[in-house]
Amino acid sequence: MMCKQFKKSTYVDLLAMFLLILCVASLAKANENVTINAEEGNHTEQHRETHTIHVASWQWEYVKSPLSLCIFVFFAGLVKLGFHHADFLSTIIPESCVLILLGTIVGAILLAIGDTGVFPDTLDPNLFFLYLLPPVILEAAYSLHDRVFAENFGTILIYAVIGTLFNCFIIGPLLYGLAAAGAMGSITINLTQALLFAALIVAVDPVAVLAIFQEVGVNNTLYFLVFGESLLNDAVTVVLYNTMKIFNEMDTIHVDQVFLGIANFFTVSLGGTAIGIIFGIGTAFMTKFTSHVEVVEPLALLILAYGSYLTAELFHFSGIVSMIACGLVQVQYAFHNVSTHSSTTVMNFIKMLGSVSDAVIFLFLGIALVNHKHYGHAGFIIWTLILISLVRFAGVIGLTFIVNKKGRVRKISYEEQFVMAYGGLRGAVCFSLVIMLRPTGIAGSLPDELRSIFVTTTLVVIIFTVFAQGITIKPLTKLLSITSANKGTVSLSEEINIHVSDHIMSGIEELIGQFGDNQLRVVLEAFDDKYFKRWLQRDPLRKNEEIMALYQEIALQNHYETVTGTQWEDEDEGEDDDDEKEMLVKPEAGDQEKNDVHAPVNPMNIISAVPTMPQSKLSRQLSRQISVDEEPDLYLKRRLMSAPAISPLNSSKWKRRSRYTDIRCIVFWMVKCLVWFGLI
Repeated sequence: MMCKQFKKSTYVDLLAMFLLILCVASLAKANENVTINAEEGNHTEQHRETHTIHVASWQWEYVKSPLSLCIFVFFAGLVKLGFHHADFLSTIIPESCVLILLGTIVGAILLAIGDTGVFPDTLDPNLFFLYLLPPVILEAAYSLHDRVFAENFGTILIYAVIGTLFNCFIIGPLLYGLAAAGAMGSITINLTQALLFAALIVAVDPVAVLAIFQEVGVNNTLYFLVFGESLLNDAVTVVLYNTMKIFNEMDTIHVDQVFLGIANFFTVSLGGTAIGIIFGIGTAFMTKFTSHVEVVEPLALLILAYGSYLTAELFHFSGIVSMIACGLVQVQYAFHNVSTHSSTTVMNFIKMLGSVSDAVIFLFLGIALVNHKHYGHAGFIIWTLILISLVRFAGVIGLTFIVNKKGRVRKISYEEQFVMAYGGLRGAVCFSLVIMLRPTGIAGSLPDELRSIFVTTTLVVIIFTVFAQGITIKPLTKLLSITSANKGTVSLSEEINIHVSDHIMSGIEELIGQFGDNQLRVVLEAFDDKYFKRWLQRDPLRKNEEIMALYQEIALQNHYETVTGTQWEDEDEGEDDDDEKEMLVKPEAGDQEKNDVHAPVNPMNIISAVPTMPQSKLSRQLSRQISVDEEPDLYLKRRLMSAPAISPLNSSKWKRRSRYTDIRCIVFWMVKCLVWFGLI
């Protein structure tokens, strides 16, 4: 044994020595080549480097940019991990602040070592709009598929469109008037330039606010009002910015150009929406036939969503609006066709891409803070900070007053209005838009001094809103006692009550002759069940069929427990499907002795005792122990076949559970009658 170990260690030592000799020889040869090349000249050096074999060499210039980016993303992941584990820090500072600080540190290090060529000095607009922004938009679009968002869509649209236009056309003229009056000091700016800056500075970034909302647990109405308004606000801002940039390039703006700009605003938005819906429908139709090739499902969802963004940009439509529409259609129809593993893969992958995009954006923001040649104008910066705050508060309060007066059932309180106005943080979108401003020497460009003022002011506004407002919004939310969200999953009785209430309210609206929101919802759901789901979903189910399928699963489980006298318990969520174990509670010893006397029960009789209903996606999600290739019906049969042979007649709980089963059946048929009454 000792001899074998000695031989093994000897071989290892010899191998290590051989590699060391090779490295030394290579280094010596390289030094020799360097000496010879230094004597013979630059041409001979290149010639010998080309024809010399190296065991190992240093090629930093070849890999410095991608390797540095990988190292930064890796450290950003470590920082985010440590940030969320440090409760004392994560409860005070938003995550965006930490990423900005990390980007600033990296930029300072690169500036100190003198190697500024690792990353570009500024963020390339094409890199941002074509590669970094789409994952963030798609992740947000998937999150918008919620009933609360649909119910508040009109209010969100008012805040996003009218509110953004109000902010832009109030801030711009006020900045121009203050500059003309001399309130800012010595600065030269015309009205179109002021409107151009106002169009980019009104872009809202909700990342920090939404993270705080999720941590505090605010109500869903406030969450989706802020979330939806900020997301659609970005789309409106990009369209408005492009229009103002064209106006700035014109020597004279005619009236017909103004009307064309207004028409362009609607065509860009509606065209992007149409393209997104078409690509979403294409995704749903494609995934109808991918049941045997599940590896294609995540690819279809991601590629077609990104294709909708690029196609909209191809026709100069809004890519943001197109991707939002495509994402909503995919969640409504295509996600029903794909497997649970595919949908989970897509959601996790897009969340990962969104986090990487945020990290890279804040990296360039930190580099711009350190490396950019800043030219700050104190008067312009101060007045900008004052105006963006005052005008946003005025816009939110004024629009909310109109919305509450127009028959909104759930009124927006003053506390929620304050949080909505205070949560108007600026971030990546306005930073990328200000970088897109053309330098001197290009047609329609801004003067170098004014462009530097715009860039510096935008960076100051981002830092102020993210750090000052982002850090203080959480204590303000708690101080104002914002209503918290209802935690926990919706039970079966709550789901039934919601649908019964919808149908009853729709019937009341029809009786009084008013076509309201409830009747519109019922009509759209009926049209969706009759046409769109039949065309775009593999196994379409109506709402009542989903409830019946869920009841079938609960009734089958209860019937099994009643007949066998054992309790059926689910497994933990974190347990793998391959290591699945049966979690059955064994009966007491006395009952087991009695059960052995009687003949076993045929589990197929239990299956046939419950009426067969189509399995819904909701039912499949609740059965957490189903394997990849196993349907819920086969799974339930397998569970019943593996049950111990116990006679129901000797179970001490048989009579009591039989009474419970009868009561549940009576309640179920009463609820079913109410549902059909509401439908009629």
